[in-house]
Amino acid sequence: MSTALSLPINVQPWLKYTATTVGRDKIYRAVQYFSRFLAWYLLRQGATKETVARFNNLKKTLGLSRKLMRFGKPVEHIDNAVKATSVKDEFLRFSTIGKQLAYAGYLTLDGIIFIDGSGAYKFKNIKKYSELASRFWLAGIVFGFIGGLYKTRQIQIRREAAARGLAHSSESEKSHARTELKAIAKEQYSVNKQLLQDGLDMLIPATGLGYLSLDDGAVGLIGTATAIMGAQSQWAKVNKKA
Repeated sequence: MSTALSLPINVQPWLKYTATTVGRDKIYRAVQYFSRFLAWYLLRQGATKETVARFNNLKKTLGLSRKLMRFGKPVEHIDNAVKATSVKDEFLRFSTIGKQLAYAGYLTLDGIIFIDGSGAYKFKNIKKYSELASRFWLAGIVFGFIGGLYKTRQIQIRREAAARGLAHSSESEKSHARTELKAIAKEQYSVNKQLLQDGLDMLIPATGLGYLSLDDGAVGLIGTATAIMGAQSQWAKVNKKA
């Protein structure tokens, strides 16, 4: 009888994660932005030009690879925008549609930037395309951030209503209120995490557009941190227990 061989560790969660485009993108993004930080740091530490150039080249290569990997993503965001038209809450419908359309515009222009960067075709106004892409990117993040603030307010209203349920004499009503408060706390944690991620992420395009003056070191660390946060969320999503 033959015995099936297996690895000493369970690699299925990792395989499921890396099988997703978002999962791979977060890994590439973390390395890309950390390379940006390292290039900045090593330059100030007196490293050789060749050493700094290696990390700058890695950053550029990964940036271009990510653009290729997301080439068809605008269609997904347009589809999400169409689906969002059925959202009952008017403000959430507005913010979600705005976010999805902004990201569709950003990634469409990102595809053009990839074509130019790959050398397949050179566009005369590539700098304008890059600036417009950053504007769309920033707009998408801002729409998401505003939506998160609105969700926080709605969660607060629900929390207050659930807390009032604890004052009832009925034990069943108290039990229901406790269950509701636990669910609300879990939802608020998720919203808070996304708000933090969006708040940090918006600093990157804002710096690129000249609204802020953060150096490459700060931008590199911010991009690395939000990439790790996004990777954690994606990991939890694809490896959630049934």
